[in-house]
Amino acid sequence: MRHSLRIEGFLYALRPVEMADAEFIVELRTADPNYVRYIHRTSSDASKQREWLDDYFTRDLDYYWVVERRSNHEGEGLVGLYNINPVERTAEWGRWVIRKGSLAAVESALLTYRTGFETLKLDTLYSITAIANSHVVSFHDSCGLHRAAILKEHLRLGDSLHDAVKHVCPKESWPALNSRLEPQAQRIAKRLGWVP
Repeated sequence: MRHSLRIEGFLYALRPVEMADAEFIVELRTADPNYVRYIHRTSSDASKQREWLDDYFTRDLDYYWVVERRSNHEGEGLVGLYNINPVERTAEWGRWVIRKGSLAAVESALLTYRTGFETLKLDTLYSITAIANSHVVSFHDSCGLHRAAILKEHLRLGDSLHDAVKHVCPKESWPALNSRLEPQAQRIAKRLGWVP
């Protein structure tokens, strides 16, 4: 969906994906096959990504951002809020890929939750992660998120089906989640030179 929703944090910001980001998206999602083995395959052909973006720009209730460093506007990752149900006020967050070696994960998650709960006024955010993706599952667990379900053979990644875990955060849990993530994001930002 074409949108203008930009969210700024301490060191990082979420800015709407643009057509000019096609090459960056391809590079990030294909550069290291081992690093991205738990996300849906992406063609290494940037023209295919542009076709995907053309389709994305026509969809409603689908937000996709580049995670960028505020100081230089350099992209360090991607994240999205999608499958938004306007009646139940729920959304899935994902498409989350952070450049290897970047420290943007905590703040990008914080900004995604903040956008969902405070800007879009959603009642529940959830994520679905391949169980084998232990780093991301562990991240969600460490945030205190509820494991709502184990989804058997839910994700098709390449030629195989993978079990997944669904983590859920209702808006009532947002203050506690914020109190976990915000100090972590602030510490990382200070370590990287951010001055309040």
